[in-house]
Amino acid sequence: MLKRHNKNFNSLRGAICSSSGESYSGFRETCSRKISCFFIAEVCFKLSGVCLFLLTFLLINPATTSVSALETELTSQSLDSRVEISFTPTEVSGEMIPTTEAGVKKQLETSAQITVQNAENYTIYIGAKTTGLVGVNKGEAISSIKTATNYDELPANSWGIYYGEGTSVPENAVYNPVEINRGTKIGTGGRTTSEIIKTYVLGFAANINNEVPADTYQNQITLSVISSPLEITGLTSITKMQEMTFEVCAASELGDTNQLIDLRDNKSYWVAKLPDNNCWMTQNLDLDLGAEWPDANPSDYDAINTEYKPVATATTATSTTVDASNTATRSWSLGKFVITNPDSSTNCGAQKNSFADCASQFTNVANIAASMDANFYTSHKQTVFGNEYDAHYLVGNHYQWNTATAGTGGTITSGQASGSICPKGWKLPASNGALSFEGLAAAGDISGDPAKITTSPYYFVKGGYVSQYSNGLLNYAGWGGYYWTDTSVSSSEVYAYSLSVEGTDAVNPVNAEYGRRNGIFVRCVAR
Repeated sequence: MLKRHNKNFNSLRGAICSSSGESYSGFRETCSRKISCFFIAEVCFKLSGVCLFLLTFLLINPATTSVSALETELTSQSLDSRVEISFTPTEVSGEMIPTTEAGVKKQLETSAQITVQNAENYTIYIGAKTTGLVGVNKGEAISSIKTATNYDELPANSWGIYYGEGTSVPENAVYNPVEINRGTKIGTGGRTTSEIIKTYVLGFAANINNEVPADTYQNQITLSVISSPLEITGLTSITKMQEMTFEVCAASELGDTNQLIDLRDNKSYWVAKLPDNNCWMTQNLDLDLGAEWPDANPSDYDAINTEYKPVATATTATSTTVDASNTATRSWSLGKFVITNPDSSTNCGAQKNSFADCASQFTNVANIAASMDANFYTSHKQTVFGNEYDAHYLVGNHYQWNTATAGTGGTITSGQASGSICPKGWKLPASNGALSFEGLAAAGDISGDPAKITTSPYYFVKGGYVSQYSNGLLNYAGWGGYYWTDTSVSSSEVYAYSLSVEGTDAVNPVNAEYGRRNGIFVRCVAR
């Protein structure tokens, strides 16, 4: 089933699209689809003693979307597309005074911003009611050009349309013949769950000479977007972290797994639908930060608070990176390493600067490739085999709590932070209840059993933490693993809840003992 959206321009004579759901003539074949009508454009040439070429855009936004009575209902395995179209400016006009047989030229323009989300694919069209500009009183017409023509070469008594991505008509633009009804295809796009914004410039040009009878010449222009609903087939059907939605996870089977790309830095992450029926990252977040949160498009983030700025990610844990403030926003990327033995309970000790200092517990994989095999460790019983490694066990980055919450944790002393550095569509897990480490541990019966939580399908890593004392630094690597929740410990600006995996017999999904200043890991859960 397709959904068609019109952004129509409307003259003062009234809207073409009606509240009854009828569409512009020529689009009747889409009556079994969902139709959104916005406004119609009327192009007018007024020729008299003082001749005018007038193009008026009047924006009309109806309160509701009109739907054909024959519309087919969407299934539970698809999402209705969202399409919005707006114009800037909404009204333009110009004046022409033709005095010779060669004529006088005029061009006007407007920008159209088209927003598309939740579409399997979409196509953008521009068309007209007739090919000519027709005189209201005498019925004579100014013809459309027959072939694409430069503005400077427009024949007398002809007109054309320019369209292209951008914000202004280029110098001596090539104008196109006018096509009726749906008209000309001017753009297409493929599957998208993220919000796609495209800006088109539309130009209207005419050359009119002094032989044209005085009259008002007009036409109606329609900009249309035809989109198909996004088919939801589960997390194995998407390729980007930011494409995850509640519907995608709901359509996934328990145990489904995939590698998805984070649009913010193009790093890949294993994700899976786990026994609590939620979709989780099964690999530690490895996002490096600069001096601002939006290193990438801000819309690719979960949520951020610009009151707190991040500190650029450090590559070693040293005394110069220590920040004992409870609202600090530091992070550490201490090398591209995987834990050698996921069940290890051998402590690397304290005052380590990076995982290079823990060679007996971690293996450097900077010069070998990540395997595409989701069952790599299960098959080989090793995190590194041949020239490949299991990316489930990459240590990733350590983050302070206010960094993990993208500044939204701040000084709150109860409840949950409102955002995180997780990708759009994901969040930090809660300490308990829905989308929580406690719920995951209960569903998988993994409390008190590190051997379960450090192997398939969870892959938690005992990568230690970064202590904010010079005699601590990278600490407990190989013996303990710690993961932030979004939840503050009540009445405290010092602590936040975390999941901890320690030694051979301790898994605590609601650990209240780690201060916000410490650097620990992040795993995100789909919203």
